[in-house]
Amino acid sequence: PTQSRSFTNPAPTSVPPPPDNAVRGTTATAQAEKVMAPSQRVTPTVDPIKAESPTIVGRVLFRGVVPPPTHFEVDRDVEVCGKVVNLQPITIDPTTGGLRNAIVHVDVAVAAVAGEIFNAEQEEVVLIKNKNCSFMPQVGVGRTGIEAEITNDDPLMHNTNMTFGNRTVLNVALVAGGNPIRKSFKKAGLHLVKCNVHKFMYGYRYVFDDPFFAMTKETGQFRISNLPPGLHLVTVWHETLGIVQKQVQVPSQGIVNLDLEFK
Repeated sequence: PTQSRSFTNPAPTSVPPPPDNAVRGTTATAQAEKVMAPSQRVTPTVDPIKAESPTIVGRVLFRGVVPPPTHFEVDRDVEVCGKVVNLQPITIDPTTGGLRNAIVHVDVAVAAVAGEIFNAEQEEVVLIKNKNCSFMPQVGVGRTGIEAEITNDDPLMHNTNMTFGNRTVLNVALVAGGNPIRKSFKKAGLHLVKCNVHKFMYGYRYVFDDPFFAMTKETGQFRISNLPPGLHLVTVWHETLGIVQKQVQVPSQGIVNLDLEFK
């Protein structure tokens, strides 16, 4: 079974009591400030860990053996696509073991969210670019109501076919140099993107109803902020490794550190 661990940052140590010869009282303090140089005055600081909104910061790791890439022989447009396409969806950082392009989501009840809180890293448009006979990025995230913008940067025709379950969301031919196509995401869930012209081209867009999601970076790191406090289920999805989950207690303020592993 997949093992995960979470921990919260320890509370700051208590401040020691002032010495016996310290100046006490409001009047005495004001008099002391008059004789202190401005550079000697200390501005009260706030502990950044304590003051930060509820946030989960973590890593998604892969401890297994990376399988070899899948090879596809190209039967058309080889002058652009090449004769062979190698697909390797598992990208691991050699130093940290971090897994790239995993999607992390914190399952939060809509009723627990006070107003609309958006992820600062979230884009207003979800990009789906046909370039070098592949979808760039291959995996992406977005929110319901946000538009996907589909473009073709190759000097040949592509066909972008987006499906949600058994339903076709978009099926459009994109000629070389044509105008971008836009389509809004109406349903939350996993959307599959394919090219009917080039069978080896595929990608995914995971759509959510809330802003509590992120994609892991090169080192497997992610950050999800502005969470409501409480016990929440964190789910990680990867296109070939599947799903791993962990329950996490989110405090009213501060940071929770979380590592999740695929094996």
